[in-house]
Amino acid sequence: MNKAKPISIFGTNLAIIIYYFLPRIEITTLSPHWNMFFNFRPILVTIITLSMLMITFQKAYSNKWKSVHLSRMVTGAYILFLLATLFYFMMLEFVK
Repeated sequence: MNKAKPISIFGTNLAIIIYYFLPRIEITTLSPHWNMFFNFRPILVTIITLSMLMITFQKAYSNKWKSVHLSRMVTGAYILFLLATLFYFMMLEFVK
């Protein structure tokens, strides 16, 4: 039988945890509706982080999510972080 080599997920988990603790911009405005919109980002980051950790665990130990490339998933999360940061900087320029 051809046994598959077990994959190491330490680096992936470390990158996901670092993603969770990256500094994020906080914006407060005079409008409570815009504040609610801007305060949704920490909740969204928590959901993304937990789902990435769940997918990584299931891929490594349960052989689920076979078509998922972990490096692409984490790289996509970091790209999403950079794009959101650029969006927030643009919003700050319009608010000033």
